[in-house]
Amino acid sequence: MSVDPALNGGQPPAETERNERLARLLLEVARTIEPQVAAVLPRQVELDSQMEALRTVLMRRELDVLEHLEETIDDPEHLAEAVSEILPHAVELSEARGGRLGEALAPTVERATQSSIREHPGTLVNILYPVIGPAIRKSIAESLGNTLQGLNQALRYAFSLRGLKWRLEAMRSGTTFGDVVLKHTLVFRVEHLFLIHRLTGLLLEHQAAPDAVSQDPQLVSGMLTAIQDFVRDSLDSESPDSQAVDSLRLGDLLIWCEAGPQAYLAAVIRGTPPETLREGLRESLDRIHQELRAELEDYDGDDSSLGDLAVRLEPCLKQQEQRHQHRYKPLLWLIPLALLGVLVYGQIERRMESQRVHGYVDRLRAEPGIVVTMAERRKGSWYIEGLRDPLAVSPEELRQTVDLGPAVIHEVWEPYAALSPGIVLKRIQASLPPLASVQMRLDGSVIRVEGGVPRNWADKAQALVASLPAGAPTIDLSGLTDVADAEYVRLRDAIQSAVIYFETNAPDPAPGQEAVLDRIAASMQAIMDVAQRLGFSVRLSIQGRADSTGRQTTNLAISSARAEVVRSLLRSRGIAPEMMTVRGSGTLEPLAAGETAGDQSLNRSVTFTVTTSE
Repeated sequence: MSVDPALNGGQPPAETERNERLARLLLEVARTIEPQVAAVLPRQVELDSQMEALRTVLMRRELDVLEHLEETIDDPEHLAEAVSEILPHAVELSEARGGRLGEALAPTVERATQSSIREHPGTLVNILYPVIGPAIRKSIAESLGNTLQGLNQALRYAFSLRGLKWRLEAMRSGTTFGDVVLKHTLVFRVEHLFLIHRLTGLLLEHQAAPDAVSQDPQLVSGMLTAIQDFVRDSLDSESPDSQAVDSLRLGDLLIWCEAGPQAYLAAVIRGTPPETLREGLRESLDRIHQELRAELEDYDGDDSSLGDLAVRLEPCLKQQEQRHQHRYKPLLWLIPLALLGVLVYGQIERRMESQRVHGYVDRLRAEPGIVVTMAERRKGSWYIEGLRDPLAVSPEELRQTVDLGPAVIHEVWEPYAALSPGIVLKRIQASLPPLASVQMRLDGSVIRVEGGVPRNWADKAQALVASLPAGAPTIDLSGLTDVADAEYVRLRDAIQSAVIYFETNAPDPAPGQEAVLDRIAASMQAIMDVAQRLGFSVRLSIQGRADSTGRQTTNLAISSARAEVVRSLLRSRGIAPEMMTVRGSGTLEPLAAGETAGDQSLNRSVTFTVTTSE
């Protein structure tokens, strides 16, 4: 449907469309604000051109306002700008009416704050640093000052008789030694107390010890105020609420100042006060501010409104007198002197013992065949470890020469074969039989063996030298000469020339052979002694024979029986059976090859052979 522009107030179609849209918006606003009105309004505005033109003329201003409102709501930037202008006033109004808006926003703000701290913790640190930093530094400074004061006093009295007594007291009471020292040695007195109004600098109250030398309290108060103002203005002029000077030293007088919001308390102290006194000053000043906060804030120079301040300051006038020093009896001085003497004696004894042990270790290292690998003191005893050749000198013998018992030294020696010339010489001397004709000596690093020896002794020496490992010192055997022992030869020939005769078919010796057996036994005993002296051993071989009569098997058996009988007879004469061997040869090894009666008698016999072994 087309509308005549003349009937529409001469408005173009675009303007008409805009008006229709604003009308619909106005209708929706009306329904939202007034439900009763919305109930009777039509769902859709009739597009009557004449009515629309009339409405445009009558409601031009309202339509413009609605258009501006629509633009503000549709544009996020305009809407945010409008809300930002009224939001602070809305928050203030909500707080005045009960604070429900703050309660509603609190969870959201908390979550946003937690998220910001997690993502940027440095921001929170920068915010809290100006507040927490000075508080932490002040707390640490006070704690370190108190600790160092106790440490200095503890070190001063730690090694005296009085310090020993106080240490026992600390053990009984369960406190630290430093606290006991401070309790007994801190001598101080609070001579003056000045309570000064911080804003006006006027003296509120002055208390002094009974015999303290006093000046004009007002003058002192003004001086302290001037000092506080000077320091504050010079060092921290931009912080009028900064802390006051808390400590001043004037010769042997110490001034402690505790500042509060409205007043500060100055204590003039003579001596070295404990840190607990500062805590007492702070508590008294806090109690005055709590009880007289309003009076101090409105103070105009009239002291009558403050009441009796002297009662409140009286607990701070503390002092500690030096205790009377008792004279100790001379007998009591013997106790520390005796302890000192025991300590000195122990140190001297320990040093002497250490010198003896080191001398003993040096002697061990000087001995051939001993290698010391470790020597140290542990838990009051000395421990020595090393290597020792079995032929080296015994450590027990050396220890006796330096007066050291096994309770002082614990030794562990591992065996090993030393190759030093002295130990190798001892090993050769222990391995070879001693001969009077042999001389062994050490010529530098060469061992020389010289003298006349039997052949078997020389052979044994050669075998011993060949068995030494590589690196052993040189052993020179060129000085040995082969010398046969005449006694040995004589005894050997006497035994080997003896013959025991038997009757035909008889295993026992013939009558008259007892003397021959006695001579053989005696010669055998003598030759064994000679062989032992020369460094070897001997064996006696007994051989039985038979004549050619009878069967061969019978002759072999009877020859063996004859050798066994002779061994039994020699055993009964003191010859050990393990020193003798027997064998029967029958007619296989005759002494005489003829068939005469004399030849047959010679073959019915037992003969002897002497053999040697190492």
